[in-house]
Amino acid sequence: MMNLTTTQAGYGGFRLAGMDLALPMETLREVTPCGALAKLPCAAPYVIGGIDLRGVMVPVIDLRIVLDLAITDISFPNVIIMAHENKLLGLLAETVTGIFSGDEKNTNRVSFAAADLPVYCGCIRRDDDGVLVNLLSPAALIMLKDVPVTEDPESRRLLSAASAEEAAQDGKVCPMLLMRCGSIAFAIDAMAVHTTISDFTIEHSAIAMGDCRGVIDYNGNNVPVLDLMNLCGLGKLDLTMHLQAFLILLPQGMVALLIDKVIDVVRIHTSEIIAMPAYTVPRPSLFCGVLPDTAAQRKLEMASQYFVLDEAALKTDAQVVSLANVNTTGQSAVNRHSAQKSAAVSGQPEKRRNMITYQLSGETASPFEQIKEILPFTDDIPIFDQGGPMLGMTVVRGCSIPVVCLSRLVTGKSMRRTAATSVLVVEVDNEAMGFAIPALESIEPAQWEPELPQLGGSGRNSLMLAIHSNKLAQIGANDSIRMLPVLDLEKIARAFRTKRLIPA
Repeated sequence: MMNLTTTQAGYGGFRLAGMDLALPMETLREVTPCGALAKLPCAAPYVIGGIDLRGVMVPVIDLRIVLDLAITDISFPNVIIMAHENKLLGLLAETVTGIFSGDEKNTNRVSFAAADLPVYCGCIRRDDDGVLVNLLSPAALIMLKDVPVTEDPESRRLLSAASAEEAAQDGKVCPMLLMRCGSIAFAIDAMAVHTTISDFTIEHSAIAMGDCRGVIDYNGNNVPVLDLMNLCGLGKLDLTMHLQAFLILLPQGMVALLIDKVIDVVRIHTSEIIAMPAYTVPRPSLFCGVLPDTAAQRKLEMASQYFVLDEAALKTDAQVVSLANVNTTGQSAVNRHSAQKSAAVSGQPEKRRNMITYQLSGETASPFEQIKEILPFTDDIPIFDQGGPMLGMTVVRGCSIPVVCLSRLVTGKSMRRTAATSVLVVEVDNEAMGFAIPALESIEPAQWEPELPQLGGSGRNSLMLAIHSNKLAQIGANDSIRMLPVLDLEKIARAFRTKRLIPA
């Protein structure tokens, strides 16, 4: 878990009207979707209504009205619940930008000539992405004219200032994000979470296998999304339900983890986390203990404890790291190719391509951008040509896709079918073709892609030229560096189709 130094402070960030805003971590209570707001008998124009927070009516203010800014529609509005001096107040937000730390020494404070207490009190630079964020004053927000703040019924859940300061000096206080997945409750150090999101669409992707359910769009990036329960070996989430997610940031990229619901953010003593027997869960290495519900101020009704995720173990999990490597921008393949071509012309280095690696006679690589889908090799693929590379056909979402044994095509040897056998689907000239492979290995960026001189002619040998292209890719780093042969599956598919169409 992250321990803040004496000069670091935790903040919760959100965005509204193009502004990056933040509140001190100790004032944040939770984030909830903004549904229909109740009308309140209040004269303040910036109080846009009230939200029912488990039986407590919390006023919600729109800072755009406070600051006299233009009002535009928000597609998926959220409400930030803040608590200050045992008072609750809701702030309208477009999106949450995550929990972050910042060095208080570098906080730029501002002052105003007016006598009223300003809601804007300065700015600080985020440690994670370097963005300069505007700080809000909880005291000023609570004191806005004619705002009917609500008494906090759970005030005893907050530590006293003296005990919190003493515990912080000893490194024993930690903000914990509480969440629920089905009947199981999880907790994680809130400082390990880049952001939480509640409105997104899971898009199908070629990497949707194992615990990965596809990708979601976050700030123009296609971020792989994992089922947290499934990753931990504790079951699967119902993807038909409205789900939330939290994002973690690795050096390689971001990964989203699916959950049912964010419950709360609480401050706890790390001594309240108790050890659990390793044999009780399938993957004990992902947890650092359990947090009793009493320590979290009784937020649960369906369980008595939270399983506390180990931040370091989660961020070094092989599957999480592998998926973090495949963050891609939302631009199309045509635009990516154009950008790479422009970079080459301008003399700038091209962005390294991701390669999917798999087993044939040895480890082999292909450009990951060529793979439209990865399918399991199932019994519904009829084997009608035992002697040649064409295995049969499979139907996927109304399309009939021919399946070719890549091992027979490249090495002349049949592959042994196992549970790991997969089909890589590529598309050429608006037609799909699947290549059956014995087993997938990894998805990694190519550090270098040299090409050796190629011998042979053209014409009827185009298939052999595509198979034996002499292209290589350097994959991995440090002790795992290896040079792999590269197969251009789109070129092979096009040449194979042409060869089959030419009468013998």
